[in-house]
Amino acid sequence: MASLKRKADETATSTAKKPKANASITSFFKQPAAAATESKSAGATGTQTSPLSSSTDAGPSIAAPKFDKGKWVEKLTEEQKELLALEIDTLHESWLAQLKDEILSKEFLELKRFLKKEKEGGKTFYPPLEDVYSW
Repeated sequence: MASLKRKADETATSTAKKPKANASITSFFKQPAAAATESKSAGATGTQTSPLSSSTDAGPSIAAPKFDKGKWVEKLTEEQKELLALEIDTLHESWLAQLKDEILSKEFLELKRFLKKEKEGGKTFYPPLEDVYSW
């Protein structure tokens, strides 16, 4: 009978991840306008550009509006501050800037109320709060 197990040495070299040039959270949510422009111009001139080239090489980029975590927190109600304490304390500003509308949504706040009620009732849930946003 043949073994279905993969051999680690065969797959390890072929599936190695390559580092990404723009690995920040804000670059994840932005569309790479410079890359689209470069690929169009490369087709016309016959030259190729690296897909990992920086967007600053193509000229001025549009600056995203600055997110001020302090001002955002000041606008929250007391209940929102209490429910979102974990997110406020653990998420970096770059994440909060992108997720602020989602974590203030009706559904997310209902989930947070439910989890608060369960915790007050003595229920145990995983992952522990300190590990929820540990990625």
